[in-house]
Amino acid sequence: MKKLKWEYIPLFVLQLLASAASVGIAILLNALIDAAEASIVSQNAGNLRNVLIVSVLYAVCTGLLIYLYGRYKAYFIRKSLLQMRNALAKGTLATGIADYEKTGSASYVTAFNQNFSIIEEKVLQNRIALLDSMIRIVFAVIVLIRMNPVIAVISIAAMAIPSLLPGLFSKALGNAQETVLESTTAYNEKVSDLLNGFEVIKTCDAAGEMLPQFSESAKRLESSREHLSSRMAQLYGLTNFASIAVQFGVMGLAGFFAVKGYITIGSIVAVTQLTGQVISPAFELSAMISELRSAKPVLETLRNFSNPRVSEKSAARPMKERLSLRDVSFRYGDRMILKNVSAVFEKGKKYAVIGKSGSGKSTLIKLLAGYYPPFDGRICTDENEALPDGVAMIHQNTFLFKDSIRNNLTMWKSYPEQEILEAVSQAGLTELIARLPQGLDTLVEENGSNFSGGECQRIAIARALLSGKDILLMDEATSALDEQTANAVERSILSLENVTCISVTHRLAPETMKQYAAVFTMEAGQLHLSNGL
Repeated sequence: MKKLKWEYIPLFVLQLLASAASVGIAILLNALIDAAEASIVSQNAGNLRNVLIVSVLYAVCTGLLIYLYGRYKAYFIRKSLLQMRNALAKGTLATGIADYEKTGSASYVTAFNQNFSIIEEKVLQNRIALLDSMIRIVFAVIVLIRMNPVIAVISIAAMAIPSLLPGLFSKALGNAQETVLESTTAYNEKVSDLLNGFEVIKTCDAAGEMLPQFSESAKRLESSREHLSSRMAQLYGLTNFASIAVQFGVMGLAGFFAVKGYITIGSIVAVTQLTGQVISPAFELSAMISELRSAKPVLETLRNFSNPRVSEKSAARPMKERLSLRDVSFRYGDRMILKNVSAVFEKGKKYAVIGKSGSGKSTLIKLLAGYYPPFDGRICTDENEALPDGVAMIHQNTFLFKDSIRNNLTMWKSYPEQEILEAVSQAGLTELIARLPQGLDTLVEENGSNFSGGECQRIAIARALLSGKDILLMDEATSALDEQTANAVERSILSLENVTCISVTHRLAPETMKQYAAVFTMEAGQLHLSNGL
């Protein structure tokens, strides 16, 4: 929260004033009771009236001060959470695709949602409360020393008790919080399966089988949360017992001093109030420190996601003449996907890669797009060992945002209308757009649910064409289209000038096959020039 450093200052000042005001109440109570006692003896209520007026004004000022403090605290927490959310989003978007896939979307869902509830409740709120308690303790101790040094020393000694409590619970709370995070991630994964696989579940009549799986993950989540709450209850129960016992002891001591004539009746009330300002916050400190420690795994996750490790790789370069792969091999875990792949793709030409499912076709073009560093071998742009710049990727499984068709095409960037319409035409979308009452401004529902699979794929193709990149990588980009539309879109792409296209496909129309500069076959991770061309 580096950007919020200056905003700590007014927060601290308001905390200081609010804490001082709360301690001042004890002084006024002392003055009121002593004034009342004096008025009874003298039968003159003048002084009592004056003290009462001051007390009422003090109460009004204190209420206003606490209101301002509460408002600013809410503002500070909002700014802090907003900054952390933005940092998390920025870090997530800076994460490499391979690292994101390895971590899994469920972990990110947990970080963006559940983790921030924990951060607000157990980190930000506790940090502010921690400082508030420390300020109140300091003020209360100062006043107690002035009233009665003996009681002040005893109260300070009683504060040592809470320092022993965090050590008893911090490890258990940290483990319990980590279990909650793991259970939440597992639960989010199961929710994702249930919602994203809804159609498959219903079609296969598998609701009866899915429900027990969901129930088990929900049970583990709620059990872990209950265990954490139980640990916190143990801590709070112990701290409250100790706090109440110590306060009763100090009150009894104050009463004894009053009997001996060392302090007044008003001082008993003030001492009671002030020892509460010392001992109660001190015991609250132990609970807050334990909660802060328990939130350490959450903060560590947020820190890692906000500052992802960026794999070292050569800077991308614009391709002037050719893109070449030289003995490129790639392993995913223990499985070898690509084996010593070598090929040359010349600028402006079109290439097709065919092969069976699982042969490594998609991995090949994802490597060219920079998805999966590191790899063995060399990828060279011209004669430089570097990935190519200006790459657009069209995936088989398209994703559309809940926004207008226009924004799904432009990705919220500014393009001339003519360029948008040209990309729409090349992707075979002209008739579809013409039929829609709102045209390009038609809203796309969640992940394109109001369009067919083929229409969604054509929107994704138009999006890639509109980007103006000079290298187009296509991963079964026309698989969801009917044959006639697929052939038309393929011909449009093949006619693009100065655009290098590498298309992974399971079908090649005979009439378009000869328009490719070369057709490669991928088999068991190895690339061969097809004999069919």
